Amino acid sequence: MTEANWDLFRLFSTVTKTGSVNRAARQLGMSQPTLSRRLKELERYVGAPLFFRISTGVKLTQEGEELRRSADEMVRSFESFNKNISARVNDRSSAVKISATEGLTKHWLLPRMTKLRAQYNQLRIEITSTISKQNLAASDLDFVLRMGHPGDDDLVGKRVASVEFGLFASASYLSGRSAPRSLDELPECELVSTPMDFVDLQGERAGQMMLLTRFKNAAEASNGLRIMPLANHFSAVGQGLGIAFLAVPFALAEGLVRVLPQEAANMDLWLLRRRESDLRKMTRQVRRFLETELSESRSWFQGKSGIRKDCSTRPSLSLELST
Repeated sequence: MTEANWDLFRLFSTVTKTGSVNRAARQLGMSQPTLSRRLKELERYVGAPLFFRISTGVKLTQEGEELRRSADEMVRSFESFNKNISARVNDRSSAVKISATEGLTKHWLLPRMTKLRAQYNQLRIEITSTISKQNLAASDLDFVLRMGHPGDDDLVGKRVASVEFGLFASASYLSGRSAPRSLDELPECELVSTPMDFVDLQGERAGQMMLLTRFKNAAEASNGLRIMPLANHFSAVGQGLGIAFLAVPFALAEGLVRVLPQEAANMDLWLLRRRESDLRKMTRQVRRFLETELSESRSWFQGKSGIRKDCSTRPSLSLELST
């Protein structure tokens, strides 16, 4: 034997505590000849006898006494390590980390936290609200709720809904001026937009979203307000500062008024995760909860808040992405 085997020291420590190879074998759930053979391996490794065989069991030699003190310390250290690492692993496994946009967090995710925590009272939820794409590995995230194209990360995902977008203003803004009658009149209005592109939100759907394209072009030609992050667009519109391109369910929840309701755009909503997250029991349970709640909310995401049935005509898709 060229190097020590940790298991040999564990067996040796058990024998020293029981004072008998037979009793130690019963405690360890192994045969006495097997245990005796393993102890011989340890004696050959240390190059010295460790036991005197006596009628009542075994008695340690001087070398055995020296090894016992070291072995007992090793066992105590391992037991302490095992207890600490178990506690640390269990602590992370009881936490579920989710990233979602500010609108999704405020209007969809947070209203469901009471129900989720009632089902799993040991659960600890950590939510990051951002529209930027999050790297699940770098951020140690379990789930990402992402609008638009899901990206090219090494994720497993499912399209869970389609979110309708439209143009919104406040009642106070509309009370002092005429609402636009067509998209052609948008450049004449005060528009709330972003100084950056909607690339994080829309992915590669830009060419497919005519309403967003027309709104962006009108915003570039107007003297409206440009503000980041996108969550502030709701507040700006609520303050009567102009018209913005907003998610319909969130805008309606904020009490805003839809302008040009015949004009709409849709973005897919994805629930994404790393495959490794399925190893955690709590994460699997939360995934089932989120998928069920998202499925039941499909009509709400289309701005039909009073309808519970699924109005989506497209089936949910499974996605496996790799870098």
